[in-house]
Amino acid sequence: MKTSHVKHFSRGATWLLVIYLSLVMTGCSFRPTELTPEEARVLQTRDFNGTPEEVAKAASIVLQEMHYSLANVDMGLGIMTATRTSERSLAPISREVDSENDFENELGTFCLVAGTIAVVGLFLAWIFDGFDDDDDGDDDYDDRPSRRHRSHQHDSGVSIFGSGDSGSDVDSYTYIMTINLEELSLQQTRVRLTVQGEHYAGPSIVESGPVQDQQFFIDFFTRLHSTLNR
Repeated sequence: MKTSHVKHFSRGATWLLVIYLSLVMTGCSFRPTELTPEEARVLQTRDFNGTPEEVAKAASIVLQEMHYSLANVDMGLGIMTATRTSERSLAPISREVDSENDFENELGTFCLVAGTIAVVGLFLAWIFDGFDDDDDGDDDYDDRPSRRHRSHQHDSGVSIFGSGDSGSDVDSYTYIMTINLEELSLQQTRVRLTVQGEHYAGPSIVESGPVQDQQFFIDFFTRLHSTLNR
């Protein structure tokens, strides 16, 4: 009985480590590079029918529908800013070009450490499984007390982990929108939207950079167009 439980544990640990390593390597390979200024300008800019005041009013409605909070509106400068904090990622955060080398070095170090931990864990699980096979003859001697002992350890472990601060490393995302309004003619306004994203693990910032996801901008400009034409 003891050997069976231990084998199941070691095999489960092995699979968990394999899954963990796969997820880590997948995460290491994903973070888009910042667009060039020319590419970003095309993505971020649209022209709309209406005065800057009319467009600003429609933009404020769209921001509220998207659960952003207006932080500043300066019609003299033609600038609106809004922020939103979310428990999930709303759009991928691009890595800034100036910090590309530093980011790649840090990412490489992280992946190397994570991979080493996973390999060591797999090796220990294999040794642990082999060691348990040698202990088959000792199962009948102290089976009942050991089960009571394991049950006590299990209960203690639950109470210990349950009393910890499980929310200390919860992920959160903050997005800062800046909308520039430029009057082109009497009834036409050019809108340029820029978005800065920040990813936190608890109080510590994990990554920051511009949001340049095409679908994110299409969604905002589509909402703005619909609101202006209601």
